[in-house]
Amino acid sequence: MKKEERIIQWFTLYHNDIYNFLIYYLGTKDVEDMVQEAFIKGFQNIDQFEQRADPKTWLISIARNIAIDHMRKTKRQFALVDQLKSIFSEKSKLPHDWVLEDERKKELYKAINELKTSYRDVVILRGILDFTPEETSQILKWKIDKVNITYFRSVQSLKKKLTSEKWSDYIDAVNR
Repeated sequence: MKKEERIIQWFTLYHNDIYNFLIYYLGTKDVEDMVQEAFIKGFQNIDQFEQRADPKTWLISIARNIAIDHMRKTKRQFALVDQLKSIFSEKSKLPHDWVLEDERKKELYKAINELKTSYRDVVILRGILDFTPEETSQILKWKIDKVNITYFRSVQSLKKKLTSEKWSDYIDAVNR
């Protein structure tokens, strides 16, 4: 398969995954240019793709590096998570429940943003985007043991930050 055909196939298969990753990582929905940049860099470096990793994890690692470069260039503090998995079910919510949920999301968003970089990376990839330890290790270029240990420690650190009463049900769910 020609490299043009391969990158078009990858774009079709993985565009949404790269897009969602960058949204979570940067905390903004304005990431389409970076998604395109990830695929352009993937195309330019496709000869270096060794096929030891899944193309999706390779492209996400490229997207992650682009996001890091972007954050460094702008020297702004970016939040990492704009929207989290819903903590509550969508049905049977009262207006005050919506306000509480928004407040809780902001607190969780802030707590994740306060984690050190390695913890944030692992929490986003493993805890929010549901990547396996193997996929996470490929993206971060870490050993699987390091991914597992760092994820465990990051969850513990996040729990400490979320010790308030209104987070008790969430912490109980994480402990299961």
